[in-house]
Amino acid sequence: MQTANIHDPLSIESVYPRSAFDNDARQNARDKEAVEHGVMILSMPDADGNFSLKPSQRHVGEPDTTTHSIFLSPTLENSEYGALAPSGTGYDGPIEPAEVPKTSGDPYRSFVESLIQAARDADFPPPPPAESLKGFRGG
Repeated sequence: MQTANIHDPLSIESVYPRSAFDNDARQNARDKEAVEHGVMILSMPDADGNFSLKPSQRHVGEPDTTTHSIFLSPTLENSEYGALAPSGTGYDGPIEPAEVPKTSGDPYRSFVESLIQAARDADFPPPPPAESLKGFRGG
């Protein structure tokens, strides 16, 4: 688990670099993938804006809503992974790459901005008091 800061995008980029984003987005674009790859926010930002962040993965069957973490996974636009999609003919031969439309920005920058916004909006419940964790747990 590493620390990043909502006021410093470079701190996020050091934990989750562009190469990891590209790799995860390509893996997430594959059909019938059983595991999603991305990044997990593990704490709310403190007064200085620091929060815990780590590259992570989860099974596609896991629920999207959790109470103590936020999982974000990058995806590619249809035009970016169109060459990986199966063809409509059913033969699934080589597919002509689609012409890539001009996008409004950098997908990695957009992902970092959405990660910062998700960290700002995080509202995790407080941890249980230490007293409740002590004592006999059955046996």
